[in-house]
Amino acid sequence: MEWARYFDERVETMPPVWARHLTEELLAEQVERCYERAPFYRRKLGAEGIRPEHVRTAGDLRRLPFTTKEELRASQEAEPPLGDFACADPVEVVRVHLTSGTTGKPLVLAYTPEDVRTSARVGARAFWAAGARPDDTVLHCLSYSFYTGGLADHDALEETGATMVPVGLGQSARLLELWDDLRPTALFSTLTYPLYLAEQAWEAGLDPRALGLHKLIVSGEPGGQMEATRTRVEELWDATLGDTYGLSDVWGTLAGECEERDGLHFSGQDATLVELVEPESGEPVDVEPGARGELVFTHLAREATPVLRFRSRDVAEIVAVDCPCGRSGFRFRVVGRSDDMFRVRGVNVFPSAVEELLREHGIDRFAVVLERFPVEPPVEILVEGVDGREEELAAALKARFGFTCIVRAASLPRTETKAKRLYRVYAGEEGPPR
Repeated sequence: MEWARYFDERVETMPPVWARHLTEELLAEQVERCYERAPFYRRKLGAEGIRPEHVRTAGDLRRLPFTTKEELRASQEAEPPLGDFACADPVEVVRVHLTSGTTGKPLVLAYTPEDVRTSARVGARAFWAAGARPDDTVLHCLSYSFYTGGLADHDALEETGATMVPVGLGQSARLLELWDDLRPTALFSTLTYPLYLAEQAWEAGLDPRALGLHKLIVSGEPGGQMEATRTRVEELWDATLGDTYGLSDVWGTLAGECEERDGLHFSGQDATLVELVEPESGEPVDVEPGARGELVFTHLAREATPVLRFRSRDVAEIVAVDCPCGRSGFRFRVVGRSDDMFRVRGVNVFPSAVEELLREHGIDRFAVVLERFPVEPPVEILVEGVDGREEELAAALKARFGFTCIVRAASLPRTETKAKRLYRVYAGEEGPPR
């Protein structure tokens, strides 16, 4: 069956001038709601001498201070469970999710019924762009325990009309046993999981390419935007890969690749305003092709736990502001997290950049181990499947990044979840098992 190109054509193809008018109307309402209902935001705006009527445009928004996860966490520790940045009464809340807590104590994020609907709508646009359709049977292989990627993304995929199979994690062997009964056409997971599941299939005497998956929809890791990684995973499963992006603090999924497979389309035009800033100074960066900066989000349609100018710590590069597919949401690639970046003699390095190079050489598992700070060469990189090519990989790394690396063979942990790539031993982290 031939399906429509868009899930929500009116919003997804909205001309920029219309989108700007819609944004400004919703922004004014959201700032007023935050000011009137949340002491947290009333204090923040008041400290800068700002009242709601002062914020009417995206340019006005820059007058507001940033919001950080640390501030929101402190608010919830002082006034549990939702903190004083919540704008809904407890009786209005129908769901709570937690953030992953990978950089500290998780945040408790509340949803009203309208928030649940908005989350599903924004995510469905992204998943539709990435390939989900009503005639798909989708294996949902993210954790359902607490986190936004579970139930919220399930809702969004279900909103596309697809048939959902809530697999979760820890069920790989059982999933393969039931495969012929379920007859799935698509898999939604982290980028790591299809590699893990392929290994499990081979061990069970199954060829992943013969299992009938047509679509791999991935999230949560930057490798989906890397050509070498995409090719590797697609060849393993004889399926197409579509990348998506979301942030627990904002929406479970708010961007997805279209058929051009050249950057993630922002899909939250009527629910979220996006800025780009220089990660260190916080100075604004224009959203234009080639620009790079940290993504900063402001909710336009979040009732329970909205954020204003929330610093995501995700660094993105703008691919384009238009697309042959007709979607008007700008396209971007996530380069990495600013708090994952490490510096070696003035060179800023994201683990995702190391991954991209290693994937080009057929390496799926690696770990960067930083023993001391400041980081000085040689940098130790543990690699599985190196097959005697340690010196070759070390030379390639030096040519790409300009500093010396020691590549060591290692047996690294298998995981169904996001693969940990960076270990800051100097900061007290336990290094990977070798």
